[in-house]
Amino acid sequence: MTRPSAGSATAALPVTPYRLAVGLGSSLGDRRAHLTLAIASLAAMPGTRLLRTSALVRTPPLAGGTARNWFLNAVALFETDQPPEVVLDRCITLEQRAGRRRARHWMDRPLDLDLLVGDGFTFDSPRLTLPHPAIGRRPFVLGPLLEVWPDVVNPRTGWLYAAGPPPVGPRAVVVGRLGARRTVRFL
Repeated sequence: MTRPSAGSATAALPVTPYRLAVGLGSSLGDRRAHLTLAIASLAAMPGTRLLRTSALVRTPPLAGGTARNWFLNAVALFETDQPPEVVLDRCITLEQRAGRRRARHWMDRPLDLDLLVGDGFTFDSPRLTLPHPAIGRRPFVLGPLLEVWPDVVNPRTGWLYAAGPPPVGPRAVVVGRLGARRTVRFL
């Protein structure tokens, strides 16, 4: 299989599907519905299927930002043949349709989607860095990521994320699972 490489162009797209983990968060509105619909919309992309989702966790806002509300977070693992930047574009569109505005750093938002790590490749462009550099520093990302992909390896270092030190910070509290609920009309 050909993998996207650092600064890859369209010619370096994967030939067969690869796994891609996406971090999800929401601190405004019907947070659970925002996350559920984002997962469904990403899974509906051509050549993409949802493999599994983590438990839903509740976490305080990150220190240093302007957010005041608690977040619901999860990680979804997909298999896709879409280029990483195409998935990123879909994530940005979903965030905008949900009402996200990027006026201030780490502010409250109805939807936050981050591409976390791809299966066996790195990606560096002005818009996207894979793996996400903050995975190991955020308990609300690392715990759910390891739940859906226990043997995930950091492709830059070759180390299992599970073998690293636990992140410092507030512990994420499991509050349930994502599932079909009311619809929100932003997709």
